[in-house]
Amino acid sequence: MKPYRADLIKASSMAIGLVMVITLLGHYVIPPYVFVTPGYSVYVAGIVDHKKIGQGYSDGVLRRWYTVSVRLFDDDPINEIKSGETLAYIVTKAEWEMVEWGDTVKIRLLPDLKAEIVELFPSLKLPEWRGPFLRGLRIELLVDKATYRIGEKANFTVRITNVQEETSWNWTITLFKTFQFWAFQDGKKIFSSPNYSETQDIVLQPGQELKSSFEWELVNVPKGVYYVRVYLGYFTDNQENTLTGTTMIGIEA
Repeated sequence: MKPYRADLIKASSMAIGLVMVITLLGHYVIPPYVFVTPGYSVYVAGIVDHKKIGQGYSDGVLRRWYTVSVRLFDDDPINEIKSGETLAYIVTKAEWEMVEWGDTVKIRLLPDLKAEIVELFPSLKLPEWRGPFLRGLRIELLVDKATYRIGEKANFTVRITNVQEETSWNWTITLFKTFQFWAFQDGKKIFSSPNYSETQDIVLQPGQELKSSFEWELVNVPKGVYYVRVYLGYFTDNQENTLTGTTMIGIEA
């Protein structure tokens, strides 16, 4: 018995539909209906609004999450967030430490609100909305000169001052015994010092000042303008409030 023409058409349509479904399953669907093949990277840029440390369960295990909230310049098509809105992305601990409020970042979007920071343009001055969390501390990163030649050593001094009135309270901060620092050029991390975790608790009296120094040997670095950021520690009662300092230097051939 020969099949009816209508049955042949129906069977052909189902076969074509199955091929289309299989084809679509090999792609990620990103609103508004943009098809991206697996492995294709999506990037967005924005300004760091704030950063936090949280906890959550993953596979039944309590884990610590490091999140950076970014006020987006671009639409985030994967998470359906429009430009101008803010979204918290999960980053690595190392990335979280080197980022500060007010920085401009470019991130590569990953699944489950995760992201990788691929470019970072440090802010020299903390934004106004960050101010209240400093709790009366002034942090200055000073350099002995503005321009160096390749092969020289750049010498930096960190000055931390409790600028509260004499009648105000003391501040307890946790500082690393050896400061970690980074150097950025055109958004790229060019240098990163070793990460040391040994800390010490310091009590700063009103008006008291602390000074410390470190150096960067300028070898195997291209000439140009650099942002240098140092990570000092955090407020003892709240690790989310990190203590950093940022400055600029020039390097000539």
